[in-house]
Amino acid sequence: MKKPDGQLVTTLMRANFVSAGPDDSLLEADRIMRLARIRHLPVVRKGVLVGLLSHRDILAASISRLERCEPAARLDHLRGIPISEVMQRDLTTGTEQTTLADAARRMLRLKIGCLPIVREGPNGPQLVGLVTESDLLRAAYAPDAEGAFG
Repeated sequence: MKKPDGQLVTTLMRANFVSAGPDDSLLEADRIMRLARIRHLPVVRKGVLVGLLSHRDILAASISRLERCEPAARLDHLRGIPISEVMQRDLTTGTEQTTLADAARRMLRLKIGCLPIVREGPNGPQLVGLVTESDLLRAAYAPDAEGAFG
């Protein structure tokens, strides 16, 4: 097996990804994430990465309501919360020059499941790709495996 130490994230990153806007509701984000079978949703405004929403963020926003309400009330609750209120804003990112080994070390050290890959643009960091822990595992141990992304 070829060791990916010197390989760049561009060899593995997903350049085609789903994103949401900061004013979209958590309900919309939840539906997108379920349909796409993903656990991380980049939040973009005019091509600029402004945040990242994880499945855990959605669960945390609704957990207290789940204990004492019906499913319909939970949906109404999520519909009323914009992504911008829950998303992670202080992001660790990589660039197209980041190696897979460095990406993996960062993700392990910070206990994050997704590393957005950005290119500096005139208005801020332009999102060009994503590398997830699943991508890294697949590349290391099951390079010919196809299937669920997340």
